[in-house]
Amino acid sequence: MSGNAERLARKKFHLFLNLKSEEEVAKALFDAGAILPAGKPFNPATFTPAERQAFKRSWSLSTEDEVDEALGLAGLVTIMVGDLVGAAKTAKYPLIVAKAASAAAQISDEQLRKVVPVLRRRGFSWTQIGGALGMTKQAAWERFSGED
Repeated sequence: MSGNAERLARKKFHLFLNLKSEEEVAKALFDAGAILPAGKPFNPATFTPAERQAFKRSWSLSTEDEVDEALGLAGLVTIMVGDLVGAAKTAKYPLIVAKAASAAAQISDEQLRKVVPVLRRRGFSWTQIGGALGMTKQAAWERFSGED
């Protein structure tokens, strides 16, 4: 670990000292940039051929290279797929479930706002970006263009 990375890790670790409640821990995790996945861990190395095909279809991918790249991004992107309703019913501090889901959504939205301009600079159309995001080109442009 480089000196800068080590200093940053120590700074983030200090966020967790002397915490007294789950709410304080949740805030410290959020402030440290952690996203905690719910449910079964996502491990693309254990996908069966049928699971790979289902993933390929669900993401509308065309080639195995696209599948490999999408699965390779699993370390960068964590998708929350747990039983959040069940967690809210049984958690000692159920508001933390909503806060965690909200924090994950906020982080995802912030990252998406950074990714879309890169896609535009790489020559992708609003139609292609909207399609990838499950929205129309107009909706994508309105949300991400920065123009009124």
